[in-house]
Amino acid sequence: MFRENYEHQQEKLFSPVKDLPAGPKKKLRNHWSTHFYEHVFTQIDERTFGRLYHGGYSRPNKPVNELVSLEIIKHLLGLSDKQLEHAYLFDFRVRNALGKETLGDNICAKTFTNFRQRLMEYEEETGRDLLHEVFQDHRSYLQDEFEIDASTQRMDSTFIEANVKQLSRIDLIAKVVHNFLDDLVREIVQELPAGLDEFADTENLELSYELEPGEAGSTMETLIEHAVWLIDAFEAEENYAELESFAHLQQVLDEQCYRIPELEDDRREHGEDDDNDHPGDGESPGWEPLRTFTSSDGEPSHEQATDEPAQPDEDGPEHDRVGLKEPEEISSGSIQNPHDVDATHRRKGGESYCGYKANVAETCDAENPFRLITTVRVDTNNTVDGDLLAEDVQELPEETGLTDLLVDGGYMHKEVEACCGDHGITQHFTGLTGQPPPAEKLSLAEAEWDEHRMVACPAGHATIRAAIHAREWSYLRTNGQRVL
Repeated sequence: MFRENYEHQQEKLFSPVKDLPAGPKKKLRNHWSTHFYEHVFTQIDERTFGRLYHGGYSRPNKPVNELVSLEIIKHLLGLSDKQLEHAYLFDFRVRNALGKETLGDNICAKTFTNFRQRLMEYEEETGRDLLHEVFQDHRSYLQDEFEIDASTQRMDSTFIEANVKQLSRIDLIAKVVHNFLDDLVREIVQELPAGLDEFADTENLELSYELEPGEAGSTMETLIEHAVWLIDAFEAEENYAELESFAHLQQVLDEQCYRIPELEDDRREHGEDDDNDHPGDGESPGWEPLRTFTSSDGEPSHEQATDEPAQPDEDGPEHDRVGLKEPEEISSGSIQNPHDVDATHRRKGGESYCGYKANVAETCDAENPFRLITTVRVDTNNTVDGDLLAEDVQELPEETGLTDLLVDGGYMHKEVEACCGDHGITQHFTGLTGQPPPAEKLSLAEAEWDEHRMVACPAGHATIRAAIHAREWSYLRTNGQRVL
């Protein structure tokens, strides 16, 4: 049952705050927690979150303005959920920020996760991000309250590292194979072809640290065989094919490998289709494995899908249906870790990043009492800066009065520039895009310019200025000539 929180409005007759001497009381009035309470906590409209709770008679909710404020404080102070729980219970700074003068309230870490889960489910159902709406409400309040001039703003992006381990290709495929096997009942895992059950053991996942240099290629082949065989064996079984771990297995295989044109399927050719087959029984119905699996009793678990056994040659098995892509062929949006499938890969300045990109704009007028963040957008780190700007082109002028935007060269985008112009935004670029010039060559940036005219050559040569009379220019234009 949803209930608004008015308890903070009732002043306590006796509290530790009232017992403080004059000096500490003055410091408390200027402390961040007091400003937080006055300008953040009290401005949260709890009624917006009422739809997250059941309308019938039940136990009242934990105050929403407290939960939203705690989410902000968590990142403000860099706390874990466990530390946030203890801060709520014992840290007077946090309690003062929530309008509390005494101790005695209890909370558990599960309350935080349940609240976030409700927010995510509501956003998936309706498309509304309630926390982002809180941000927008506070932006408008602070701009009006402190008379912030937001006509000039600056915008930039930064990378956010994903809180997951960066996996090698071998470890990634081993991980998705393991996750799917972990979702299978133990009896099925034990009946799978020999070698597959080894990857149900978590101790075998960090393969890249255990392999000798010459073992990497054969181990990768084995892992791909396992992945292909599992997909072919279980894709027709709804109970297993609908699992998230199975979807990850398919996606990783599609992103890391390519399919060689399939050979004729013996099972379909001979019409074999036994409804009583156990999942995982029989040979793979689709992809041709790199080599034949061997069961625990030493007998092949299936035969090659050809009349004649394949004769290997120097280039490998003749009838392989799957090959490993080259690293440059793999999309930057491919799965980096199955625990965070939205995190993407990007290289910038010779460094590798796995995670997301945050795009932030803030006011930058020197007359303002402080800088106000006006927008925050988060997307995958392979998203172009101009695309992130495009999402705010309409909102920022209307809501904040933006007219001049300072950005670097990464935001150069013809369509976005045109859209900015349509909404009264003038972009001011502070940098250029592209690769740095080679050290052995001169760059135009090294020259001295007077607007569009070069006045000093970086190599020391005399500059030459060409002039075309209006009559000559008219003649050239009439004859369709192009002047450089």
